[in-house]
Amino acid sequence: MLLVNLNTRMNVHQISLSDAFYKILGEDYKFIEFGERRSQAGEYSLSAKGVNLERPYIIRMFESIESEQIAIKLLNDADVVITAGEPLALLKKRLYSNKIVFRQGERSFKGPFWKDIIRFPKVFYHYKKNNWPNYRKLCLSAYAPNDLRMLGPKYMEKCYKFAYFVGIPDLDIEEIIRHRSKGKLEIVWCSRFIGWKHPEMVVQLAEKMLSSGRDNFEIKMIGANTTSLWNEIKEKVNFKGLCHHVILTGGMPNSEVQQCMRESDIFIFTSDRGEGWGAVLNEAMGAGCACIASHEIGAVPFLLKDKENGLIFRSCSVDSLYEKVAYLYDNPEDCSKYGKQAYQTITTEWSSMNAAQRLLQLSEGILTNHEIAFEDGPCSKAYPINKKKLLL
Repeated sequence: MLLVNLNTRMNVHQISLSDAFYKILGEDYKFIEFGERRSQAGEYSLSAKGVNLERPYIIRMFESIESEQIAIKLLNDADVVITAGEPLALLKKRLYSNKIVFRQGERSFKGPFWKDIIRFPKVFYHYKKNNWPNYRKLCLSAYAPNDLRMLGPKYMEKCYKFAYFVGIPDLDIEEIIRHRSKGKLEIVWCSRFIGWKHPEMVVQLAEKMLSSGRDNFEIKMIGANTTSLWNEIKEKVNFKGLCHHVILTGGMPNSEVQQCMRESDIFIFTSDRGEGWGAVLNEAMGAGCACIASHEIGAVPFLLKDKENGLIFRSCSVDSLYEKVAYLYDNPEDCSKYGKQAYQTITTEWSSMNAAQRLLQLSEGILTNHEIAFEDGPCSKAYPINKKKLLL
């Protein structure tokens, strides 16, 4: 099977899955870049993170006329194409031939409400225009089906659970958890310091923990000091006398982030609905952290089961976040239990290799008119979810 992945550029969220496809398919897997690489606000540079994105299966179609011709031929001839962004002009011939195209995408409507109203006609027009039988959706957010339900039940049957994947090392997770510090509760937060990531909630959490008498903890906040919000949080921590409990580390290479996670009991994830997926959750689960995450984050309903492999709190509610952290402070044995279960989840059902194998199985089934149905996990059908049930 020839499988082609068409994307603006290779990034840290694509590399693990692409490596898995290449391991299975060899030369029958290609990743086509159709755009230049660029950084995001508040992002720690890839070289500083220690991330290398060079791979033998990458074709950069913008580098030469020859590369462009090779890329277009591959897109037309491939058995399956995975794509993201808006490169549909490159896929017109393929779409009209009703060949398989899986479009990866997060939720369409991330707020605020007025922006969602503006986006609505464009989203509706896009999917109605391209409602080909084999134009299907890989949902990189549990809330993507909620945003697409206006397209009707037939389109819902073409939506599948999927993810951004990161490389997770093989670990003796029992040994790692056993050797964590028993002196204090170690908590880690890791993100860019921008508004919808809500770093201010960490400061508010620390205050509530101290006021309740739960003072034996330390929160490491990992993120580059490249935004004004980083400075604001630093000033608040100093002003409120929280320096011994809230540590701003600045940016770190990815290997050091993972080591910090492996040494931490709890990972807290405070983003709101602006977090389309949130691959840092994959990393924290892969380090065996007990994860406490906002219910509006796109990855959470797919990856976390409340009180089984982590805890889910009400988005933007400091009281709800505090309640979950205080519970684990008082019940440290559950930190170990949730951490072990999180590692099991992310290295088996939600691993990049399992996702690659399932997508190939799904594609083979579609090609032979015998589509396979997975019960849960990657490539199972994705339907609109009830947010209230996540918080029961």
